[in-house]
Amino acid sequence: MQPLFTELLGLPGIDVEDYHLFDDKIILEVEAHQVKAVCPRCQIPSTHLHQNYGYYVRDLSLMGRLVLLKVNRRQFKCTTCGKPFSKELDFVGKHRKHTDRFAEMIVQQVIHSDLHNVGQQNNLTDEEVWSIVEYISPKKLVIDLTDLQRLGMDEIALHKGENNYITILVDLDRRVPVGFVCSRKHKDIKEVLKGWGQAVLNQIIEVSIDLSGNYRGLVPKMMPDANVIAARFHVMKLVGEELNKTIIKEKKAAVAMPETPEKMRVKQALKQSKYAIIKPEESLTERQRLKLE
Repeated sequence: MQPLFTELLGLPGIDVEDYHLFDDKIILEVEAHQVKAVCPRCQIPSTHLHQNYGYYVRDLSLMGRLVLLKVNRRQFKCTTCGKPFSKELDFVGKHRKHTDRFAEMIVQQVIHSDLHNVGQQNNLTDEEVWSIVEYISPKKLVIDLTDLQRLGMDEIALHKGENNYITILVDLDRRVPVGFVCSRKHKDIKEVLKGWGQAVLNQIIEVSIDLSGNYRGLVPKMMPDANVIAARFHVMKLVGEELNKTIIKEKKAAVAMPETPEKMRVKQALKQSKYAIIKPEESLTERQRLKLE
């Protein structure tokens, strides 16, 4: 056993038996040392080891490198029915290629981005990202609507240019997804919202949507007490695009200036100017001040 890597991995009941370091990835050979398992058919415990078999699953990155777990999964044989079976592992779903915690991280990234960009950042295809979202949303997400007051609604393209979208619903205060709709049609979104119950919909006071306004007409019908606001992500994206255009224009103008101290001053001012403008203020936001008052 490798105690250091076992501690770094942090999966309860899982030991790292060996490791292999590469420039871009780490392979950890892991094993769960259960000595018995319960037959899913007979519900009878068995200690008769049938065979070991290994497979690879992707986990959270470690030390800036991609991590693959080579899982040694023990297969037992039932002494009652005589059939082999494997004990399900807590950290990875059946026939899944990623650990549950890696999948949960991907879902959190999707909330603040889109399938395509998340896939590129994590070396996954759009189909793999959507498969993860479908798997995690009903299995692992604890959806508690008791205190839901600020709701985010956004659409994500499964495939660019193919008019194939999903709608994601997010609790903006807890920053967790509370619903997925396999389209962006109002009738499909209505069905999901109706399933929450009118009491939950009545307590929602704010709904954040993108700048297209696709859901603007839907919100008053379903959530009559909610204010509709533009999502910060889309506003900041628009601001960033306009700032880029202006900065590029000013830089071109600065190039044409004669070599004087004034030119150096302008060039220095333009450098990193975008980030100085859009950097979040350290002081309290208006919302925080209102809460304090």
